[in-house]
Amino acid sequence: MAEKSAKKPQPLQVAFQGAPGAFSHRAGQIFTEQNGLGDDAKYVPCRSFDEVFESVLDYRCALGVIPLENTSIGSIVANFDLLYKYPVMMVGEIYIPIHHQLIGFEGTPLKSLTAVFSHPAALDQCKVFLKSLPAAKPQTYWDTSGAALHVSASSNRKFAAIASEFAAKEANLAILKRDIEDHAGNSTRFGIIVPSLDHKNTESKRKPDPRVAPLVEATGKKYPLKLSCVAELAHTPGTLANLLNGLIETHTNLTKIESRPVPDAQWHYRFFLDMVIDSADKDKQVVDAIQKRTEMVKLLGRYQIWEPGMS
Repeated sequence: MAEKSAKKPQPLQVAFQGAPGAFSHRAGQIFTEQNGLGDDAKYVPCRSFDEVFESVLDYRCALGVIPLENTSIGSIVANFDLLYKYPVMMVGEIYIPIHHQLIGFEGTPLKSLTAVFSHPAALDQCKVFLKSLPAAKPQTYWDTSGAALHVSASSNRKFAAIASEFAAKEANLAILKRDIEDHAGNSTRFGIIVPSLDHKNTESKRKPDPRVAPLVEATGKKYPLKLSCVAELAHTPGTLANLLNGLIETHTNLTKIESRPVPDAQWHYRFFLDMVIDSADKDKQVVDAIQKRTEMVKLLGRYQIWEPGMS
């Protein structure tokens, strides 16, 4: 009797906020391809950032992709708050050059446009160009790629969208004007999230994807790496300076610090920190220094540093 062939594993599920063709979709593709997971990965669009986190924690998706900061408009603070709220950890970061395209129906004159749809962040990053289209009213939409699909479904040749070239292909539309972003160096940093090591969802009918564990092991042990954490400090003079002095004493390269208010404590703040760690010994020294100088610290992940040209 012939042996039964091994059951083919289900495609790796990757959650992202937006419609197919969104920049988060592309970031997920790059990460899975670089880590040998992209051959049969399935990319799952979500309506909100919360849904991305919940999909990962419910084991519906093995990975989640979230934008963290943009060189033109700064941090996407909603996702910093969600990193604190949910039991997740980061296992990677991706930097994507953001080139916005004006997308519409083939042959449409720009002067005939009456509305341009896109996510508020994209509209904000293309303000100079939009001023050149006084007859076209900017219209906010929940997602850049979703805006392109909306224009396609409308069949209205006076409508256009601002989205990626990737989104234009998904929506079967033409690029009416290329690279309309205000700043040529426009780029977004994305984080890749998985459930934290101590997270167990006993209510979910699904199980964690076994392909995540080796990824966590690989990204958290190869130095140099980036360590991300969030800390709360006593609301007294000098506490932030004391924390920063601790990092100076350990010769730590702090690459980002972001403050966010603590909603249930007026004028108290959480501080999100990213830093470069070059060895296991340094890792322990830095974590000890932070813990001694804070009231609370939550480690958000250890992961490989994104190098220029990695795309």
